[in-house]
Amino acid sequence: MSLFDTIISREPIDRGWSADRKYRALDADGKAYFLRISPMAQYENRKLQFLHMQQVRALGVRVCGPVEFGVCPEGCYLLLEWIGGRDAEPVLPELTGEQRYAYGLQAGQMLKTIHSLPVPFEGEPWAVRYGRKLDSKVAAYEKSPLKYEKGDLFLELLRRERQLIGNRPTVWQHGDYHCGNLMFDEEMGLTVIDFDREDIGDPWYEFNRIIWDVRVGAEFARGVLDGYFGGAVPEEFWRVLRLYQCQNMISSLPWAAGFGETEIRIARENAGRVLDWYDDLKEVVPNWYRNR
Repeated sequence: MSLFDTIISREPIDRGWSADRKYRALDADGKAYFLRISPMAQYENRKLQFLHMQQVRALGVRVCGPVEFGVCPEGCYLLLEWIGGRDAEPVLPELTGEQRYAYGLQAGQMLKTIHSLPVPFEGEPWAVRYGRKLDSKVAAYEKSPLKYEKGDLFLELLRRERQLIGNRPTVWQHGDYHCGNLMFDEEMGLTVIDFDREDIGDPWYEFNRIIWDVRVGAEFARGVLDGYFGGAVPEEFWRVLRLYQCQNMISSLPWAAGFGETEIRIARENAGRVLDWYDDLKEVVPNWYRNR
């Protein structure tokens, strides 16, 4: 009998953007699990995700522990350990700056370890794949009726500096690495969750969501970078990060248009933040790292 068959109750979890169904599940002994059910079309992706989570855990990274993968009448499922505790995003602002920085160091070191896993397949070069993605995102922004007041600054930088991605390496990526996919367990240990968007590509592309880390505390974001790079951030990284931030801003507004005024407002706020970081893109190192 599989562990899935021992589940006697499910409590739905309504969070995140995935269409998967997620539950806090209990077995007959009262033990809790995180249950994620996906359509069968996701079978191979979820199977690989389960394997990668096992590999990451074996390397010593704290993850929502993989317990069982299988097929059920509703699709394919992942059964993971239940993590008691709280999401990191609301907790980090409650901590001191020194604590935020220390947890950022941990998060950066964990991401570096994740990137050490062997890439299962090469695929096409990152420059080709990302170049196609960038063209698509720029076209979507240009066609959208919504525009940023200083959107041309983003577009100009993307045109001018897209060659920076020409020789970037490929690693296995978590795919959505930021404070929103970290949790504190009941002992305040930092745990990585939600490998739903795992991919292969440029390791530095993982930092395209660092705006969410800055929002909970610049100390945390600085710690993430210092932890990842061992305290010596390469000069080239800053230009690549700025490029990825501009692409993210151009992507965000057309995406937000499909979800209503709240998401549109957040996209505009984030664009304003990024322009402030870089003094309207005249600076290379963002002010939240530069002004330590």
